[in-house]
Amino acid sequence: MSKKYEELAQQIIEGVGGKANVSDVYHCQTRLRFKLIDESKADKKAIENLKA
Repeated sequence: MSKKYEELAQQIIEGVGGKANVSDVYHCQTRLRFKLIDESKADKKAIENLKA
């Protein structure tokens, strides 16, 4: 994985509350979809502001 995507992936994981807060992750054609244990731990604004 390129360094650019490694950093983005880490920022996404941090934004959803860390690895321990993710119970499932899958993708459709245009999105990653996360099933979170505690949605209140997710920082939705921070995730929305990430640059891909």
